[in-house]
Amino acid sequence: MNLAARYPQNFILRQPLYGALILFLFMAAFTLLYQPLNTQGSRWFNFQVTMLLYTFFSSLAAFLIMWLLSKTRFFGKRKRWTLPKELLATYIVLQVMGIALFLVAFIFEEPTMNTRWNLYTFMDSCKYAFLIGIIPFLFFTASNYRYLLTSNGPSFIDLDQENIGASEPVIHISSSLKKESLSFPASQLLYVGSDGNYVEFYLYSDAKIQKVPIRNSISNIEQQFSNIPNYFRCHRAFIVNLDNVSSRKGNALGYQLTLRDCTRKIPVSRQKVKTFDQLYRP
Repeated sequence: MNLAARYPQNFILRQPLYGALILFLFMAAFTLLYQPLNTQGSRWFNFQVTMLLYTFFSSLAAFLIMWLLSKTRFFGKRKRWTLPKELLATYIVLQVMGIALFLVAFIFEEPTMNTRWNLYTFMDSCKYAFLIGIIPFLFFTASNYRYLLTSNGPSFIDLDQENIGASEPVIHISSSLKKESLSFPASQLLYVGSDGNYVEFYLYSDAKIQKVPIRNSISNIEQQFSNIPNYFRCHRAFIVNLDNVSSRKGNALGYQLTLRDCTRKIPVSRQKVKTFDQLYRP
């Protein structure tokens, strides 16, 4: 397990608006169904409305802090996201939610109860906001645990949409068991190679080649590539992006392809030579 490895960002943190909505729906359902801490209605509203208002304002606070965190230098770089960074961001968001609950209570509670301005009550608000709010965060974080278990790094590419041209198609790949997925701009693919029960994607991004293994067969991947004309199955074990082929050597018995920014030679089998000649435009 490598805690310094890249990790897919939690959906709640990645999409603050939708994340805040998820938090609101979960906390509203939880408080209305279980009525934690024997909470009661406020001086103006019954119990149900009071709980909805508390969850609304705490979710609003979560949205604001998640949006602000996304604008910072430390938390705003999704390409450098790690599990410790995710846990820290989650803790900050939950603590801000607790502060929001503590402050909002001064509005809704009876004036005679506003002697609650003390450290004990403040810590209590933060504690219970954490214990309830952590559940949806952990669900999305834990769903990506498998990315910590591979020695080759995480099996995903987190797209930086600002660096992708408006007309650049984005390729979406799924594994045979639908437990892994991969998305990348079409131009980033150099080639795909078969390795046992896995297919390895070689992508050129951030001035380096990234190898991303997905459990699948190369024939299935070829089918998923069927609508991409420049992706060519050149060999029983390889699919190549023709746009990234810089040169070829060989004859009618087979070629060896050189790709841009890649030292490995990719073979073209004898059966594929004729089709390759028709598709390839140096």
